Amino acid sequence: MDDLLKKSFLLFILISIIFSSDALFAQTNNSVLEGSVVSETGTTLPGVNIYLPQLSRGTTTDRVGNFRLSGLPEGNYDIEISMVGYQHLFISVQLNNNDSYEIEIVLTPAVFYSDEMVVTASRRSQLIGRVSSSMNTITPEELSFKNVQSLEKAIEYLPGVQVLGNSVNIRGSSGFTYGAGSRVLLLVDGVPLMGPDQGGLDFDGLPFTQTRQIEVLKSPGSALYGGGALGGVINIITKDFSETPETTIRAFVGAYEPVRHSVWRENWDQASDYRFQKGVLFGRSHQVNRRFGYWLSGKLQQDEGYLRNNKLSNVELYAKTGWNLTDQIDFSLYSGIRRNRSQQFLYWNGLNDPLNPGQISLGGDVATGGNEGLSDRLTILPVLNHQISESFRYSLKGRLFGVAFRPIDSEGNVRPSDKHNVGVRYGGEAQFELDLTDQVLITSGFTFDQNYVRSDIFVGEDGLTVRNQPEGALFAQIENLWNNRFTTTVGIRYDVYQVHTLSRASQVSPKMSASYQLSDHTTLRASYGRGFRVPSVAERFFSNRDFFPLDSNITLEPETSTGFETGFTSMKAVGNRLFIKTDVTGFWNNFENLVEPTFIPEAGAFQFVNLVSARIRGLESSMALSSIDNNNELAVSYTYLDTIDKETNEALTYRSSHLFKVSGRSALTSWVDVGVDFRSVSSPKQVDSNFSLFVPDAELFPKIVVTDVRLRLSNARAGQKISVSGTLLINNLFDYYYVSRPAFFAPPRNAQLILNFTF
Repeated sequence: MDDLLKKSFLLFILISIIFSSDALFAQTNNSVLEGSVVSETGTTLPGVNIYLPQLSRGTTTDRVGNFRLSGLPEGNYDIEISMVGYQHLFISVQLNNNDSYEIEIVLTPAVFYSDEMVVTASRRSQLIGRVSSSMNTITPEELSFKNVQSLEKAIEYLPGVQVLGNSVNIRGSSGFTYGAGSRVLLLVDGVPLMGPDQGGLDFDGLPFTQTRQIEVLKSPGSALYGGGALGGVINIITKDFSETPETTIRAFVGAYEPVRHSVWRENWDQASDYRFQKGVLFGRSHQVNRRFGYWLSGKLQQDEGYLRNNKLSNVELYAKTGWNLTDQIDFSLYSGIRRNRSQQFLYWNGLNDPLNPGQISLGGDVATGGNEGLSDRLTILPVLNHQISESFRYSLKGRLFGVAFRPIDSEGNVRPSDKHNVGVRYGGEAQFELDLTDQVLITSGFTFDQNYVRSDIFVGEDGLTVRNQPEGALFAQIENLWNNRFTTTVGIRYDVYQVHTLSRASQVSPKMSASYQLSDHTTLRASYGRGFRVPSVAERFFSNRDFFPLDSNITLEPETSTGFETGFTSMKAVGNRLFIKTDVTGFWNNFENLVEPTFIPEAGAFQFVNLVSARIRGLESSMALSSIDNNNELAVSYTYLDTIDKETNEALTYRSSHLFKVSGRSALTSWVDVGVDFRSVSSPKQVDSNFSLFVPDAELFPKIVVTDVRLRLSNARAGQKISVSGTLLINNLFDYYYVSRPAFFAPPRNAQLILNFTF
């Protein structure tokens, strides 16, 4: 099966090149479509979506409401213009060869809350109102306003999402997993970006200055994206190249306050000091000509940390280049490189000494709750898109993701090479999109990936230090737009994994969903899906007691799920000044062979094991209010979870039953913005009390009540060539003490001052 998929993929590339060879040398056109978008009052509108469905091309207006699309072939086009809070608009234009068409577009306030474009739910661009699964989006304005530098800060205030350390928990799909494995799949422009060794999410290595949108799909996505999407999908959508050169610089400096309790300061001399963090994020974007464009995104960061032995030094650089080879073919290359030197604080020394890493005795050996190392990551994602006709297109996507970790000893020296952890994930996929009719859309394709991991901590019971985990899949989906109100989607995916040298696992994952627009304001939706995930290399083979007693389990089986979801969305105007969006969703997920870390008394260590059966069900509701000019926003959400391990009849560990979140923003004047975020998360019904056999007070997990506030001053307005803004951000305003994962003290109150320059 593996060789067949490899050969099929290579053969398809060869056929595609031959098939399109005539087009590569065909005469091309150079028509330009440009203009500006304003409201009825004449206010320029940044961030408006401009989309040409015939070419599957689009852009967004810049900070002063202008847009430009070049290199367009001659023809008639329907332009789709959409923005939240304004009526969806369609305009027809005719472009002649080498013509330049300029237009001013006036948007009218919507009579209901307008839709935004998303791509994650169906692997193609569509209005979020047509999506039959729960989704949330995050805008670049939010990323900048909150000085988001890592993925966890971007998503922690979304409904139904909880972050425990580096584990993302969407609607209870994951508890605390010790950083190994993830039931949430991370994508960059639709390409998986999961670690080859631990199978987890990379929270830091992302191009936040060039991120157009973050989409979070909160239901099983295995039918389209594979095993890692058992609990949901997070897709980072990068920006298009700016038609006019644009440079972004974001510099920040901040500090953690000392803790209040004197007993905590006694065992660390620097506990009474303010601990500083600083950094700069930068970006550059330019569509140089009709054939070539690029953007760059980078970050330099230093963080002294608020815990002992918790420092971080980070250097990141990302780049994306794009070529329009012909009017029908474009190629892009995303690449990223990152190096950080970090002191990893794993667990505390007890409630009376939470600022120092702990030590535990394991059969005469002493394990420590902290380590230091150098981490390098390399990402290369090439993508080829070919629009063969108005109704048929395909894309080829490759991926290479390499990680290397080199531990550093107490003298500051890198330890010998046999202690280094090296992992590589590489592969690719082909996706085909066929508009069979105006109402029937077919998406299909296949993928292949290979994992290679070499590490002395992934030895396992078989004694090997090198691990390979090849995987392949076929997928297909049919979306039927029966009329303007009713849409159905049916999909299926077949996955094959080699779990170790003598065993393979396969799974068929179906998906069915429907959405029905009950009225101009209300849409009903329902979905059913099967999920599938093979345990990561770390979950099956991790065997090491340098930091914590964790043993391998080579017999670990894949986990599966069956998920149901139903809900409705209502979007309408309140008077002539406000829009209100209400969303209510009920969900029910059954898991078989759920992989969870469990203490094994016979071994005196923890181990990832399969739970026989588990159930997670709940209710999620949210309400968002927005003024017609988008200058004032308020979002409130509540999620209730009910989980159970059917074998023990107890709640699953580290799942909170109640999540309540509030986010608000208001433009007090044209140059002053204020914002506030509040989250309240109840204590988990069940924690792993066996953790406290080794780490003092590890069973403590109080409820979370955290408030963040921010104030921004900005000169951004129409006609401004240089945009400058300054933001004061205070996290954990009331200095509430809690844990962000077992035996790990969460950040105390800290403040940041951020300066943004765009020119």
